[in-house]
This record gives sequence, structure tokens and C-alpha cells, in this order.
Amino acid sequence: MHRYTVVWTESAEARLAELWNENPRIRQEIADASDLIDEVLAETPYGVGRATSDRARYVVSDPLAVLYVPYEDDRQVHVIFVKIWYD
Repeated sequence: MHRYTVVWTESAEARLAELWNENPRIRQEIADASDLIDEVLAETPYGVGRATSDRARYVVSDPLAVLYVPYEDDRQVHVIFVKIWYD
């Protein structure tokens, strides 16, 4: 059972689709990374990633990086931005 519900904002979800379409050679890696991000954030949003402000955090799952905001009261995590991550 997941502790948090992960919600991708409309803009983050649209950007994820763009990244998938724009990068045919790594589509499977993008899909796998987004699935792993969902799983990890649903379990421990404060236990992964790094804080970027009082509220927002980011986490990397190669080849993706996402910016997210956990909401403790609602037990939700909102993914607000996604990009291709390059080391």
C-alpha cells in the first residue's frame, strides 16, 4: 500500500509525453524512470531527492529529473516539472 498519491500536473505530464516523443532511442528508459519515480515518491517523498526550497524537492532517475512538492496533509505528491537529466 502506498503512503502517498502521486499526481503529475498537466504541464509535467505533457512535458513527459514530449520527452518520450522527442527521444525515440531512450523511450523505454524514460518510461521505466517515470514508473520508478512514481513508486519511490508514493513511498518516501521526503526520503529521496533534495530540497530546492521550503516546499519543493527534486529527484533524479536517469534519464529523468523531476521537481515535486509533497503535501503531508493530503498525503499527495505533485510532480510539477520534468526534464531529461544529464550528468
